[in-house]
Amino acid sequence: MRPKTPKAISKINFGRNPLNSQNLNKKKEDVLYRIANKLENIVSDFNSKSDINKVIKQLKSIVLNIYKFIDEKNSQKEIDIINIKTINKEENNNENLSSKAILNQNIISNTINNNNTTNNNNTNDNINNNEIVTKTEIYKSGNKYEGEFKNGKKDGKGTMTYKNGYIYIGEWKNGYKHGKGVYINSKSQDKFEGEFKNGKADGKGQALYNNGDKYEGDYKNWKKEGKGIYYYNNGDKYEGDFIDDQIEGNGVYYYKNGNKYQGEFKNGKPNGFGCYYYLCGSKKDDKYEGKVHNWNKEGKGIYYFKNGDRYEGDFMNDVKEGSGVYYYQNGDREIGDYLNDAKTGKHVLIDKSGKVVEKNY
Repeated sequence: MRPKTPKAISKINFGRNPLNSQNLNKKKEDVLYRIANKLENIVSDFNSKSDINKVIKQLKSIVLNIYKFIDEKNSQKEIDIINIKTINKEENNNENLSSKAILNQNIISNTINNNNTTNNNNTNDNINNNEIVTKTEIYKSGNKYEGEFKNGKKDGKGTMTYKNGYIYIGEWKNGYKHGKGVYINSKSQDKFEGEFKNGKADGKGQALYNNGDKYEGDYKNWKKEGKGIYYYNNGDKYEGDFIDDQIEGNGVYYYKNGNKYQGEFKNGKPNGFGCYYYLCGSKKDDKYEGKVHNWNKEGKGIYYFKNGDRYEGDFMNDVKEGSGVYYYQNGDREIGDYLNDAKTGKHVLIDKSGKVVEKNY
């Protein structure tokens, strides 16, 4: 019995897009068309021939080729999809990496630039800091500075005009008056010229006062301290020690008339032990050696007269007062009390031969 003839197979239309093959290459399209044409020929032979086994074998071969083609295509498509995903992923990763790299590069660049900028700035700052610039600054206090700056601070030479009328002209360091300068009271016209340290008169200096007095010598923290000479407007002069802005210690006071005191000073005046030298007037060539208090002979002392006499004893308020011995140049001596530079009470006179004579005053 002949096998039932299968229903005729109509022409299969593979068309141009049987597998959505728009993107297939030309070679694969030609293979697909050849398979289709062969299948058509087999179908024609199947309709005209009775050798069904041959036809089935041929159909199996074609179907296997079609499956193979489809598998290859799908595999390629999957590979392409994978590749696309991989590429996209890699591109994304690369983009991310690129972004990170760019970010890192930016960070590095910025860091380098910042470092360079910092270094440049530091260099510039160092240059700027080391560079001395000249400008004017007016402060809220009303003070005004005109001069040189370094490191943002007054440094070099400059003039500060203070609201209270004082003016400083001279050297500055690290924001302070430092070095040599002149400090002027524009109201009184008192003036100091000399060395400054950390904003204060410190070192050697000279002060000129509006009354005509002048000081030359050592300063410490604005005060006369150390050795110095003070010139008075009346012609007197002191040369010696200063402590805490006043005469104190050992020194010599020269009077305009030629007299002088040499000895100890305290609180700006002769106090302690000292010598008065009289070089003019009625006391010319006289000398006093002994205790002194506030310019006056006071306490125990010796007064030498120019004729060779001398008095050894008590003094009060610059004159003989109290007990004492008066030695005459001829060798006699007189012992007794004195009141306001005059003899008083009982006195004993002993001549050079030893004879004793008593007198009452």
